[in-house]
Amino acid sequence: MDNIDLVAHAKINLTLDVLAKREDGYHEVEMIMQTIDLHDRISFTKIDTGIEIVSNHPEVPTDKSNLIYKAAELLFKDFKLEGGLRVNLDKRIPVAAGLAGGSSNAAATLVAINRLWDLRLTSEQLAKIGGRLGADIPFCIKGGTQLATGIGTDLKKLTKCPQLYLILVNPSLLVSTAKVYGSLNLEQAGKHPSTDEVIRALEEQDRGFIIENLSNLLESVTLKIHPEVAELKNKVAKLSNKALMSGSGPTILGFVSAIEEAESIKSKLEKELPREYRVVVTKTIDQGIVEI
Repeated sequence: MDNIDLVAHAKINLTLDVLAKREDGYHEVEMIMQTIDLHDRISFTKIDTGIEIVSNHPEVPTDKSNLIYKAAELLFKDFKLEGGLRVNLDKRIPVAAGLAGGSSNAAATLVAINRLWDLRLTSEQLAKIGGRLGADIPFCIKGGTQLATGIGTDLKKLTKCPQLYLILVNPSLLVSTAKVYGSLNLEQAGKHPSTDEVIRALEEQDRGFIIENLSNLLESVTLKIHPEVAELKNKVAKLSNKALMSGSGPTILGFVSAIEEAESIKSKLEKELPREYRVVVTKTIDQGIVEI
């Protein structure tokens, strides 16, 4: 096999809780992570030498700073692989949006090299390697509905989430994850997510309870630093059953009960919001990295 085409899905959090700051500077988290249908398409081709990245998105770096490059370089060094890799990235997940777009691309790279070079690594082994590069990468390899603990790399598969439809709104705004976590005061953060109760609701397939109890502790920081994100959340909340910020932001998610309702809200938002805002209708899925 000389080439492979993969789909790398975006990630959202159904709950995101921060429990403590660790001595190593990382934060101890507990969150229910979920893949959604929004995805990038990536083609991987064996070449004679080097790592080449081509992207259709002007804001995506194509040098060594890209997680795709770092993931490829890591496997090439660890397994002393011969040859090189060309990566063609069709970027559809918004950049720096709290949707793990870069992490899913890195996850796809690990999966692609594993198959192209017939390394025969398990998903567990790939996840462990991915965890050296970023906390979201192990989840992006596995996908579905998972409880993430530790720094986000310790995963436990949960009952598949009942189908949720959502409107995803991404403002043209860069939010620093490091700044958000650095500004988080756990004593003043307010109510923590009811993660255990949401896990029980997943087991019972209680869609209404899940939507009602969607929660993200980082909203207490990001919405203060960026009032325009707070304003966007309020706007989406008025139109949907529940609004939630994804990750450290700035993307806002609006959850509804039917795809038709989501499409109707999308039309309304596109008329009201600035042109540079991106509005997408999507749904939860039970997949990670998938071959096309």
